[in-house]
Amino acid sequence: MKMTRTRSALLGSGAAVALLAAQVPASADEIEELRTQIQGLQNKMGKLEAAQQRKRRVAPAAAVEAGAKPRSWKLPGTNTSMQIGGYAKLDIIYDVNANTGDSISAHPASGSAAANRQGHFRLNARQSRFWIRTWTPTDWGELETHIQGDFYGAGGNQIVSNSDTFRARHLYGRLGPVLAGQTWSTFMILESLPDVLDFTGPAGATFVRQAQLRYTHSFGGGTTFVFAIENPETSPGTAFNNTVAVPAIAGPPAVAVVRVPLTTGTDPMPEIIVGLTHTWGSGRASIRAIFRQINYDDGVAASESAFGWGIHGGFGWRFNNRRTAIGMSAYYGRGIGRHTAAAFNTIGVVANGSSGGFNLRTVAQYGGQVWIQHRWTDTLRSNLVYGRTRNDYIQQVSGGKNAGGSATQDYWTIHANLIWRPVPRVDIGVEYIYGFNGLVNSANGEMHRIQVSFKYNF
Repeated sequence: MKMTRTRSALLGSGAAVALLAAQVPASADEIEELRTQIQGLQNKMGKLEAAQQRKRRVAPAAAVEAGAKPRSWKLPGTNTSMQIGGYAKLDIIYDVNANTGDSISAHPASGSAAANRQGHFRLNARQSRFWIRTWTPTDWGELETHIQGDFYGAGGNQIVSNSDTFRARHLYGRLGPVLAGQTWSTFMILESLPDVLDFTGPAGATFVRQAQLRYTHSFGGGTTFVFAIENPETSPGTAFNNTVAVPAIAGPPAVAVVRVPLTTGTDPMPEIIVGLTHTWGSGRASIRAIFRQINYDDGVAASESAFGWGIHGGFGWRFNNRRTAIGMSAYYGRGIGRHTAAAFNTIGVVANGSSGGFNLRTVAQYGGQVWIQHRWTDTLRSNLVYGRTRNDYIQQVSGGKNAGGSATQDYWTIHANLIWRPVPRVDIGVEYIYGFNGLVNSANGEMHRIQVSFKYNF
């Protein structure tokens, strides 16, 4: 308004001078002087308008401006978009039989004392999480950072204040095609993961977050290539409570099998992962391959190594006007147990050598999952998921099966849920979970669980 009034006053003054010049006889010099005054007034008005424009350009630096990504804003005075997000989630869990923890895990053998303890009820909010993400355009491509954590860390308790410990999930930066930091392993296929309430999820999934350096190249047309080197971590994560079975040879026949911690393992090379992904309008499919070396070295007399490898494929596809979606994944490999979602990961077993020693053998593992989701309405959806994984522990040690004790060999689960979204960013769901745990040299175990969850996103 102030600028408008100033402009009107200046224009009015100029018009009055021009009118006076037209009505009052004047000499050529007087007319020229009037023109000079009018020009001076116009110049002054132009300078005032320019100053006002500069004020308008500076003002947004102190204001909130929408960012380049959904639900983000620009940091004042920069071209960086920031997003703060996460959710608070309450899980209400009832185990019909044995207590299997805040998320499903290997179930105790049928008939055992643990399995005989019927009925267990609890509430927890440990899955709640928080993240900060940023995106900045640069001459080398987009710069992205991501820091995320939840409360599934060790050290908390449910005795007095339910002091669950915050832990890191994702800590990485990405500049153009290069990612560096901790995030999902490149061996995982995220589009094949189902929508379930349970934190661990179904059997048959690959699941690990770890430090890595990753390069992604786009071929165009929705096809990308990825190459990564990742943290190898030979130990822990082995079978038999972080041990492997080492036959003790005292002359034929072999008379004993002892357990040796694989914490004496070494990691001479990183895990190497390559893969391809193709995306189309309603779906996405990927294939991955992993190669790794597994070492055992006690630092005294025993030193052995083995080569591990695996392949993983999967897809997710939405159809029926995007109301129905299906997905599946499958993997096979040797010595890739630490990349599976199950708690009974296996790296390798040790068997008799030809000269009274031993050889390190990797364990064959395979599994997969299949799921279907249907949206009954815009606010109501359901999911049905089947997953299975198997660890081939059957190795010839001293003429028979290895000393696996009660290690899990075959594990499968069923998840069925119904999730309601009464308002945007709020999910309320109920889920039934069945799990079967096939054990080596022991009775099998099974579980039935009912879970109700309240999830509030922000």
